[in-house]
Amino acid sequence: MTMKKRGNGEGTYYQLDDRTWVHQITYGRKPDGSPYRKAFKGRTKAICRERRDAWLAEQEVLKDQEKAAQEEAMREQEQRIALGHSLESEILFEEAFLGWLKLYKSPPTRKPSTYASYVDTYNTHFAEYFAKLPLYQITQDVVQDYYQKKQLNGSRKDGKEGGLSPKTIRNHHMILKDFFSYALTKYKLDANPALGTTRPEVVNREVRVLTPGEMQIFMEEVMLETQRVAILTDLFTGLRVGELLALEIGDLDLERQTLSVTKNLIRVNTSALSLDNPNIRILKYDPNKKTHLIVQNTPKTKTSYREIAISDGLCELLIRHLYTMAHSSWPNPNNLMFPSKAGTHVDPKSIEIRLKAVSKRCAIKKVNPHALRHTLATRLVEEKIPLNIVQGILGHASIETTRKYLHKNVDIEREAIGTMTSQLDMEKLITAPRLNGASTRAKFADLSLPDFSTQTMRRSRDMRRQT
Repeated sequence: MTMKKRGNGEGTYYQLDDRTWVHQITYGRKPDGSPYRKAFKGRTKAICRERRDAWLAEQEVLKDQEKAAQEEAMREQEQRIALGHSLESEILFEEAFLGWLKLYKSPPTRKPSTYASYVDTYNTHFAEYFAKLPLYQITQDVVQDYYQKKQLNGSRKDGKEGGLSPKTIRNHHMILKDFFSYALTKYKLDANPALGTTRPEVVNREVRVLTPGEMQIFMEEVMLETQRVAILTDLFTGLRVGELLALEIGDLDLERQTLSVTKNLIRVNTSALSLDNPNIRILKYDPNKKTHLIVQNTPKTKTSYREIAISDGLCELLIRHLYTMAHSSWPNPNNLMFPSKAGTHVDPKSIEIRLKAVSKRCAIKKVNPHALRHTLATRLVEEKIPLNIVQGILGHASIETTRKYLHKNVDIEREAIGTMTSQLDMEKLITAPRLNGASTRAKFADLSLPDFSTQTMRRSRDMRRQT
C-alpha cells in the first residue's frame, strides 16, 4: 500500500494492494479535539473525488434542512408565545378524540365490545360537552366542571333523573386521562387537563347473594322456564351470561368431565363492528340494524379462558338436557349447548328478563346473572374452598399474588362444584327421560353427545323426499 499526502486541502489519498484508491478527509472535531474522518473508496482517484463531492453536497442539504427546522421551531415558539398555545392544539376535541379511538381502541387491537363502549360514552356524554372545543381550551377546570355537572345531571341512558354514579364518573376520567396523555405529544399540549381533578369516591354496593333457602325456592321456580338448564348451569358454574350462551356441545368433555370457556356472546353497536376482524363471528349481519349479536373467540379477559371441572350432578343434568333436545323437534344446527327455540343463539338480555320474571314469581328481589356468580362464590367460600380455586372457576383476573403460591387443582374444583349441585334433587327437578345406564362419571366418558348439525341435514333430506 502506498500513501501520499496532499497539501492543497483535498485530504489524503492512498492506494490499496488491490490497486483501488481510498480518499480520506477530516470534516470536523469531536468535543475531545479528535477529528471526525470520512473515507471514500473507488477504482480511481476521480471516482473517490466524485463520491466525496456527492457526500459533501448531501451534508450541505442536511445542514440547510436542520437550519430550516430550527427556524421553523423558533417561529412556532414565537407564535405559541403570542397565541398562548400551539397551532396543533387548535384541533377540535371531536376530530382528535374520534381519530384516537379509531387508531388505538378499535378492533382488531381491541375487542368490539370495548370499542363500542368508548364510542357510546363519546356519543352520550363527551360529544355534548367537549366536541366543539379546541384542545387548548380544555383545561383542568373545564374537565372538573364536566365531572361536577355529570354528578348532578348525568343524562342517564335509562332516562331517570339524577347524576351518574361515582364508578361511571371514574370510568369517564380514565378515558379522558388516557386520551390527553396521547394528545400531550400529538397536539403539543402544555399539560394533561384530566390530572389534578377530583372525582367522587367509589363506594362498592353490596352485591345480591341468594341465601341457601332462597336458592332452593329459586331453583324450583326456574324449572318452569324454557331455558331452565341454562340458568341452573349458570348458578352452578358462575359463568358470565355471554360465556354461558356461547357454549357449544363440543365444549363439554365427558372424559375429563369439564366445560371449556373459550368464547363470549355479546351485543354491540353496528358502528363498532369490523367486518374483517378474524376474532369475531357476526350473527345475521344486516348493515341497517343498530346492534348485532357477535361471538368473540376470546372471553372477557385472558384468565377468563378456562376449563372448569364439573360435578357428576351437573354433568348428568347437561347430558339429560342434550338427549331431551335430540329426541324433540328443537332445532340446533350450530350444536349450541343452549339454543333458542329457533335454533339460534339466545340473546343475553333475554336471560336477564327471564331471571327478573323468576324473581318476581318467587318474591326474591334483584336476581340477575351477576347475582348468580356472586352466590356461587359466596357458597364456595363458605365451604372453605381455596380462593385460587374460586378464582379459577369464575375466571377472574384478580388475586394474582395468591395464584403465584396456590395452584389450580381439578379434583378440588370438581368437589367445589359438587358442593352446589349436591342440592339438586334430580327426581324432583328433572322431568326428562332418564338415560339408560347413565349414572356415574365413568360411564359418561363412553357416551356420544348428539350432533344437531347432522340431524338438521337429515331432516332436510326427509322433507325433500316428501315433496
